[in-house]
Amino acid sequence: MRSRHVRTRASLSLALTASVALASVIAACGPAAIAPSTPTTSPAPSGSPSPASTASSSTTATSAPSPTPPAHTIAKAPPGPMKDPAPTAMAADLQAIGLDPAKLPLLSKLEGEKLRRVMKLFTRALGVKCGDCHTEDFAAPTPMKNISERMWDDFARGLAMEGGAPIFCDSCHNGHAEFLDRHDMKALGKWMDVAYVGKLTRRDGKEHECSTCHGDPFEGEILKEWAKGKVAPAQKTAPAHAPR
Repeated sequence: MRSRHVRTRASLSLALTASVALASVIAACGPAAIAPSTPTTSPAPSGSPSPASTASSSTTATSAPSPTPPAHTIAKAPPGPMKDPAPTAMAADLQAIGLDPAKLPLLSKLEGEKLRRVMKLFTRALGVKCGDCHTEDFAAPTPMKNISERMWDDFARGLAMEGGAPIFCDSCHNGHAEFLDRHDMKALGKWMDVAYVGKLTRRDGKEHECSTCHGDPFEGEILKEWAKGKVAPAQKTAPAHAPR
């Protein structure tokens, strides 16, 4: 009986360790990460203590730290086909804050009440909460904050609809932090060529193509690089989209 209890505690410890490791990987992957599913546990043999009672009685069990930001709260992409980018529906909201949707400043230039009001637009456009990007120290850098800043600086500021209509976070996200279907990468590439190259333009007047965002040679994992706070090839080789 003692041997059976030891095996039960060992199994729970291993499952906890794997869960923590998986959560850490997901937190570092940015919006493309898939939330971890809750691990299932096989019923305990007759006469064995329940997993809950075993974990509470163990002197070595520790609580798993929450990932930062908590990836499991990020709004998932809705079912159905991906939507092409569209002119922002938040132009009036940006103007009410005192911002010109067609001439947004760098995100780092915003501060005080103006910055807080912009953050509220983020939560609406992406379907997220403050804690999905911020820790208790709101000024501390996080992977999601790094990605958001690059999205603002290089997409919302630097690109527009063909014809000049301004775009913003809602133009692509439609209330969901994740919106790309990555099950078929070849199909995704074709869709992005039509939706993001064919229907958008650069505000600096330069030719808009895949390398505008992904660089040359092509780098597909730009979000992972941004999450780490690194500069992607696109920012190293392509001219600035808009005056800084």
